[in-house]
Amino acid sequence: AKLRRYIKRVSRKLLLSNSSVNIYGLCNKCEAMTHMKLASEVSAVEDNVSLDQPIPAYVSRRRHAISGGCESVYRSRPRMKRRGAVSYEKTDAAAEYIRYLGDALSTKRHHLSKNGLTELPFAELPYLAASPRAGRRGSFQQNTPSQPYRAQMKGSVLNSLVDGQARVIQDKLKTVDGWDFDVFAFARVTEGRPLFHMGMHLLQKHDLVNLMKLDILKLMKFMALVEQGYHPDNCYHNSTHAADVTQALHCLLLEPKFYNSLSPLEVFASLLAAMCHDLDHPGVNQSFLLNTSSYLASIHGSHSLLERHHCHAAKAILKESQLLDHLSPDETQQIYSLMEDLILATDVSRHKDFMAQFEEMLVSDRAIDLSSSTERHFVLMMAIKAADISNPSRRLRISKQWSAYIMEEFFRQGDSERQLNIPISFLCDRFTTAIPKSQSGFFEFVALPLFKAWSKLFGSPDTITFCKNIVNNKAYWDEQLPRNSSDSEEESS
Repeated sequence: AKLRRYIKRVSRKLLLSNSSVNIYGLCNKCEAMTHMKLASEVSAVEDNVSLDQPIPAYVSRRRHAISGGCESVYRSRPRMKRRGAVSYEKTDAAAEYIRYLGDALSTKRHHLSKNGLTELPFAELPYLAASPRAGRRGSFQQNTPSQPYRAQMKGSVLNSLVDGQARVIQDKLKTVDGWDFDVFAFARVTEGRPLFHMGMHLLQKHDLVNLMKLDILKLMKFMALVEQGYHPDNCYHNSTHAADVTQALHCLLLEPKFYNSLSPLEVFASLLAAMCHDLDHPGVNQSFLLNTSSYLASIHGSHSLLERHHCHAAKAILKESQLLDHLSPDETQQIYSLMEDLILATDVSRHKDFMAQFEEMLVSDRAIDLSSSTERHFVLMMAIKAADISNPSRRLRISKQWSAYIMEEFFRQGDSERQLNIPISFLCDRFTTAIPKSQSGFFEFVALPLFKAWSKLFGSPDTITFCKNIVNNKAYWDEQLPRNSSDSEEESS
């Protein structure tokens, strides 16, 4: 702000004196030198601030001058460099480090020429970059998807949109309660913003805006920040996947017996957890992060590494958007605690433990008591787990697309591991992994037992549909398996 005022004063003096100085070039040079100074300060902070110290005030004031991320030589390579002056406390009091600090690297080198600035330094800085992720630390209006949302809002947010796109979105959302909902078509009509529209719609459908007394503008800012927190370059772990999981969890919560036992706070926290369950996912698994000595491994350890990162990122955005500031400390802590439990439950490495406990509760003489908060929250954990791996239970056309996306993300990780000369993770080698076999095995041994257990708990017609779809989709992948050697020899002869 001081720089802008200074430039205005200088420009005014120059104009009054009828000088022929290139004012535009002067402004660019001043702005460029300011960015370079801030970049050097960020680098100095990175070298001198340890992990256990709080964020310095001047770093917080300069958060807009820190890059939001850098591209890699390979699209599948995640952002592995340590983020600037990382501040982390076990109490999560400084969880804002996720939002304040980014990679202090740039993929291009910029310089000042005699004719002025050829390219602004750190092209991915807020207000300057064209990429959708670059401006995520900018003002609220930058993070708001479209102008109509900032107009007068009465009733549903979607009702305030009168253009053709809004009508198409509303038409797609008419089937949001059904398991056949096509999230890919929804992502297309929302122009790549499926999570924003899905979250806004479901929170109002459950009347949580009124029940939780949410500020609509803060809610819109939160949803915009969450959507931008997902990496669009990820084939699978992107905002479309988050929207799909949120819609699946919404359907699972609609079981009458289950829904009537939940409080508005529990429904609210569950939907928030679904929206944020893969927030800031780097597109690689925990094994890759450990083998490459990622800064995430040094912060979160080797136990549920990614899930803990998603929790901290979600908490940081909640604080930045001030969405929960009107709630009491006790209510806020309840939401944080339940969100953390649900997000940590999506760790696939703990799937067998959860299934063993779930099946033990189902076969016991005593039925699951949904009036008990402990057992009710455990069922919520199983619900978000089912929603997270719900792709096999969708229609074949949709399920096949998800299978293609997840395998391509695996293969990109394997390509990076091969180039880095580190062990290639399971199912990540595109030259040796048989996609039909891997999908058939996942459907049979992971997805089907979970949905069978869910069907046993509630037994509604919808739960039977889940299992039928998994069986039919598995049969499709079984047909794609390579035939035995005798058949291949007959063909060759």
